[in-house]
Amino acid sequence: MKALLSFISLLALLSGCSPESQLISNTVTCNNDEYILSLPEDISAYRHAMAEFSQIGGTNPLQSTSYKNKCIPKTSFKDLSQTSAQEIFDATYKDAGRVTHFRIKNNIAYVELKANTEGWSGVSASLAAVNPIIKRNLFLNSKVEEVIVGEIK
Repeated sequence: MKALLSFISLLALLSGCSPESQLISNTVTCNNDEYILSLPEDISAYRHAMAEFSQIGGTNPLQSTSYKNKCIPKTSFKDLSQTSAQEIFDATYKDAGRVTHFRIKNNIAYVELKANTEGWSGVSASLAAVNPIIKRNLFLNSKVEEVIVGEIK
């Protein structure tokens, strides 16, 4: 049953039924020892659009974002989360994407980034862009049913 739910969640993600689902501009098949890393085609434009959306509102840019996929070596879901975050953070803040705590419990992934505990002016706008990408990549590569990104107490 859990496998079926995971498959349905992935199908919904890829078909556009989920808020985290978007256009996938290239299809790539990875080997068993690789993860799919799915990132916005234009990361800078994506960051800007998500920052505006998080601060002003309007139409969620996730609905129109195009993604490109590539295969990366399979390590851990913690590493996948960190890679996802660091690819989205601006070069000045790459260390903010370091995963400080990670666990999966009852098919829920809990991810805490350095940015969640050591913020700066504008961190919420940055996290608005980072969090959906972490979720997207965990949903694409694991059987988790939910991803919570934030400070883990």
